[in-house]
Amino acid sequence: MINVFIGLSNNQISNYELLLPKLRGDFNILVTENTAYNNEIGFCKIIFAEDSLKNQASGFLNSLKNIVNKIKVYKKVIIQLKEYKNVNDIRLYFTYVEDILTNYLLFSFNRKLKGIVVEDGVLNYYNHDINYLSSSKVFLKKILSDLYGVPFKKYKGHSSGIEYEHVLKQYVRAPNLSVFPEKSKRLPHLRKTVNLTNTILIVGQEPYINLFGYTAFIKEQKLLFNYIINSIEYKTVSKIYYKPHRNGKRIHNDAVFNKFLDKELVFLSAEESLEDLYFSKLGSKFIYSFDSSALMSIFLEADDDIQEKIQFKVLPKFTKQLKNVFNKLKFIVLE
Repeated sequence: MINVFIGLSNNQISNYELLLPKLRGDFNILVTENTAYNNEIGFCKIIFAEDSLKNQASGFLNSLKNIVNKIKVYKKVIIQLKEYKNVNDIRLYFTYVEDILTNYLLFSFNRKLKGIVVEDGVLNYYNHDINYLSSSKVFLKKILSDLYGVPFKKYKGHSSGIEYEHVLKQYVRAPNLSVFPEKSKRLPHLRKTVNLTNTILIVGQEPYINLFGYTAFIKEQKLLFNYIINSIEYKTVSKIYYKPHRNGKRIHNDAVFNKFLDKELVFLSAEESLEDLYFSKLGSKFIYSFDSSALMSIFLEADDDIQEKIQFKVLPKFTKQLKNVFNKLKFIVLE
């Protein structure tokens, strides 16, 4: 069996590594941009993208340039996968079909290819389809991908691709909470402990800027920050961590952060896995975000006694459908 893993982020790769012990007899190929990746787990082959695949573009022209750059990089990856175009036993491990490379491989590369979804966030826990995406961005992807010979299919159904017949299953941390639980398997993961610290961690979600606009995003960011400032714990902490998303516009210099002038504000690297940072270094007792998947990952990975001591506070302004999931996890939903 040939297994191709699309690893666009460190967190995705970490989740794939959890599955590798069951696939030791197969030929496992990782596609990633992380040239510093230490292949200790044992992928048989690694295809490195020649340029960054992150999307920090804003505005029509920058988005266009970003998409063209991705397509050019992806074409080189596809050339390296060409020898597997006609094999009978091939599986694609991926997270969502909005990505151009994933979309092409799943729908156009090999008619015998089967897909397996692997959780990378909250996408697998609410009904998200192509209508949630920017219509102009989808249009650009479709036109430019077709123009450059990497066809992009306007998919139907859930954005994970789980509804397609040739997508066999999805690995998620909480199958009972996921969409399509009948096709869901538990993603194996180790429970972790951590030394908790009296600090606040804010998990940024800058990609929402491209979806809803900078002004609307900052308005909601101010609201979230006001909740933090007015909280009981704010008076007791001296340090606040802010972790920007790896994609999206950088907002470090925005005046909205002036609200925290009386605290030590630490901006964390956007590139590092927040889950790894949290358990190895941060251990914040209080975690705030709009609806970041990292909160769910931290909660599900933490030992039971640690779970009870962390306060997860969410303001699901952009994805109200997740409110039910957060309630089941006993997160504090800010109204």
